[in-house]
Amino acid sequence: MNIFVNIPEGFRNNSFITGKVREKLSELGSVKYNSGDSPLQGEDLSEQLQDRDVLITGWGQPLIKKEYLGKVKVIAHTGGTIGGIVDLGVFDTDTVVLSGNQYYAQSVAEGVIAYMLYALRNLSCHEKELRTGQWNWDPQTEGLLDKKVGLISLGAISTKLIPMLRCFTNNISVYSTHPNETVAKSLGFTYASMEEIFQTCDIVSVHTAKNDETYHMIQKKHFELMKKGALFVNTSRGAVVDEEAMIEALGDGKIRALLDVYETEPLPMNSPLRELENVILFPHIAGPTYDRRERITLALIDDVVRCMEGREMQNVVTKETARKMTIS
Repeated sequence: MNIFVNIPEGFRNNSFITGKVREKLSELGSVKYNSGDSPLQGEDLSEQLQDRDVLITGWGQPLIKKEYLGKVKVIAHTGGTIGGIVDLGVFDTDTVVLSGNQYYAQSVAEGVIAYMLYALRNLSCHEKELRTGQWNWDPQTEGLLDKKVGLISLGAISTKLIPMLRCFTNNISVYSTHPNETVAKSLGFTYASMEEIFQTCDIVSVHTAKNDETYHMIQKKHFELMKKGALFVNTSRGAVVDEEAMIEALGDGKIRALLDVYETEPLPMNSPLRELENVILFPHIAGPTYDRRERITLALIDDVVRCMEGREMQNVVTKETARKMTIS
């Protein structure tokens, strides 16, 4: 097996392509690594792939077109989404596309639970108070137990999140453009309109892929529907939300927000979000956690072996799924 790893040297390479990963790859055959400081693209990538069976990619990979692939049988992308990374034309070839999307989804779902608890319990405030000598032993906090939670969109993350949420509440509503009652019954939630979710839920959490159709999908009218004290959480993509409308809604103090993503990243220093006390800000770190990266790569390598042996794989991305994924 001939393998090309197009993840450049550095932090991301070291976290996804660890010593254990390199050892496992070496057992499979001939491995060539990108020794540069950026992923190869276009003709440079095509040149490397003419005699390779497997292409391993990661964050920041430029678009891969089918004419670049040579003999490549498998693309294993250590990131989550392959939107804007693997051209849809690749799916019309015999090349199999793998992604770490399911592992990302599980880790982000865990992060969402942590974020909800952090915001509801006001943990940041109480930790800071204690450091300054205050001992507030009777804080006015909330919990996630029995809260009414609404999820915007039913994708990989929501599917992983719902069973975790059910440890705290059975009152879960989902907005989806493709409702499936069998799935709802299996996971234990009910479908609702976006308006109903914003109007009735204590927590609204966004899990919508970013594409042309979902740009600014969440607008001023949705924030105006929210109950006093309701919590808005966004770990999907900033562009899904009309950020100016959200800032305006947050400005009157009626609702709260915990944000992990923004229209412009890194978040500009002059962003009004930095000045709002009812907003908790994180730098796009919901997941995957650092400790999951090696595990993701090892799982994809297992799938590469399954592919070569003609066995069923666990992390295949289909053309239909790829169409719905966030565009990087």
